[in-house]
Amino acid sequence: MNIPRLKFALLICLLVIATPKFLPAGHSSDTFGPALTPHRVDGVDACQAVAVAGNRLYATGRGTFHVLDITRPEKPVPLGELSGLGNTRQLFIKDNIAYITARQDGLWLVDISDANKPQLLSHYDTVEMATGICVSGSLAFVATRQYGVEIIDVSDPRAPQHVSMLKTGEAQSCWFRDGLLYIGDWAPRKLVIADVRNPRQPAIIGEAPLDGYGDGGCLRGNYCFAATGHHSRANPKDGKGHGLEIFNVADPKQPTFVSRVKFPASYHISNDMWTARVAGDHCVVADTWNGLFVVNIHDIKQPRIVAHAVLPPKSKSDSTPDPVGGIALGQGVIYAAGIFTGLYVVPAPGLASPVVREEDRAPELKANQDQAGDPRFLTYQPGGQVRSATVVGDIAWAACGSAGIHAVQLGNTLEPVSVTPGKGEVMHLAVSGSRLYAAENDAGLAIYDIGPDLKLTEIGRLKLKGRNIKQVACPAPGRFVLYHWGSSAVEIADLQDPAHPKVVLHDSQVGLFYGDQLVPELLGGRYLVAHWHRSGPAWYDVSGEKPVHQGNTPDERLYSFSDGACVLGDKLLLIKRGKLQLLDPGDQREVSQLPAIAVPGHYLRGRPTTNGKQLALSRRPDQHVELFDITDLQHPKPVGEYDLTGHPGACRFWNNQLLIPAGYQGLLLERKMER
Repeated sequence: MNIPRLKFALLICLLVIATPKFLPAGHSSDTFGPALTPHRVDGVDACQAVAVAGNRLYATGRGTFHVLDITRPEKPVPLGELSGLGNTRQLFIKDNIAYITARQDGLWLVDISDANKPQLLSHYDTVEMATGICVSGSLAFVATRQYGVEIIDVSDPRAPQHVSMLKTGEAQSCWFRDGLLYIGDWAPRKLVIADVRNPRQPAIIGEAPLDGYGDGGCLRGNYCFAATGHHSRANPKDGKGHGLEIFNVADPKQPTFVSRVKFPASYHISNDMWTARVAGDHCVVADTWNGLFVVNIHDIKQPRIVAHAVLPPKSKSDSTPDPVGGIALGQGVIYAAGIFTGLYVVPAPGLASPVVREEDRAPELKANQDQAGDPRFLTYQPGGQVRSATVVGDIAWAACGSAGIHAVQLGNTLEPVSVTPGKGEVMHLAVSGSRLYAAENDAGLAIYDIGPDLKLTEIGRLKLKGRNIKQVACPAPGRFVLYHWGSSAVEIADLQDPAHPKVVLHDSQVGLFYGDQLVPELLGGRYLVAHWHRSGPAWYDVSGEKPVHQGNTPDERLYSFSDGACVLGDKLLLIKRGKLQLLDPGDQREVSQLPAIAVPGHYLRGRPTTNGKQLALSRRPDQHVELFDITDLQHPKPVGEYDLTGHPGACRFWNNQLLIPAGYQGLLLERKMER
């Protein structure tokens, strides 16, 4: 009798018992091995990520972090939890600290030394959306989508500090070993490898194409395992996407393709995330709507799928399986995060075992030797991230993230006049008359009275439950305020009684907002304007007693993350398709039908700001600002450009000098020069 074959046959019999009836089209035991059966864990709702450390299981989703005991791996027992963490996405466990990314809500550090009472240590305002996370030594690496990877000093977990940025195409997830950072570069469909042994000067050293959009992965020995998928809006006929890619990274400068396996094509709008975990002879891959797959990698050149599982439907009225977020491995079980329905245990005897972390030589963060600053600018360092600024007379009001609101005297030096702590990260400001309006993230919209000494006194606050306010516009006369919250909604509130703001208009459109998409001025004496990424400028008429959305200047549903609009005289100046366009107030003609002004040799991109003579275009993801002379508007001339270490928001002008809110680089005032 062949004992090994008998054992394998028995295992297969065990796995096919109670096979789920909700397998998606394209799934079959003939192709993907037996179907494993997930069991829901009580006490954990919608879940995005999971991690295992010792006999503890950690899970997070919809703002709540959970700790569970897995002394019995198949029966997790809830211990403690912590809520209020925003749009949680991924987590990493190290030295009794949980590092939790939360997209627009940044990075949370949680003390887990007492499993029954996890305690918040700190919150860090990441440069942009925080998705992926890994930690080595005293450094955290956070994937921030179009901005790349942010490197953060967490040696003091109560006060994380920005170190540097590594620019990539679209960093979704990252993983680390021995001074090298591996990045799933999403839309560019690449595996990117960076040398971060000098964290202040990280550098990309190797790349490899992926047969699908890049996301999560892991390392073992000389091999890198990268999970891929389709873009949710990709063409189903392109034949690429879902699978596992294996590379030899013995020479990280020249990663070599080894093999791949493919999963069924699956096109869904959202929740397109993928990851991989290796233990023993198996790699488990989470493939969102497809569920998860177990791949035997004993023969690294010929990996084969040996089992799969899908989660139950997300609702009784919808037969679509719940997509899998993150996964973690225990002894004989797979822990799967059900994005809508909760946490699951997937029994997988003989196929799953805890991941054994390989030795890791952490990079050393040396003292910063560059203390001189940028000689091109006067620099003001508030201690936080300067996200936006507005100028009133000789005062710059700066939104400084966790450092609050700073009033800065402009001149031959930059000196603080007043500092007001925000109740949340201060993301954006507007000033109208004697009032200041602050978008304070999860603390809502704050309304302040500006005193004669420029001290601020709060006189009202609009707080939206479970929503983060990111931007605000409130031009004179200041009765109506336009603000952006979340990723796809704006509202207008009536501030006639500032102590009791009243929401009077809501508008949600298709497309994401990335900073500085609200036009700060009132156009034509009647319109507040929001520039939607996908549907162009929207016109909100506030000339009457009740604001009205009067339509959009349509844009053929073309995404435009790096462009924007501002006011020039009595028109709206729009940057689109590399050119400049002028719109009359309320113009609803298709953007492509409008006259356009080109600059020979230049493809115009960025958030525009003008003083009537100069046009500044800031590109926050690219850390770049360009300047143009527009005294002859039909023939703009480039007059200067700046590459920065920080991330510039919409620029402002003071005394014909450029003022740049430059993120963690600070508030920058251009030194006087002739142009």
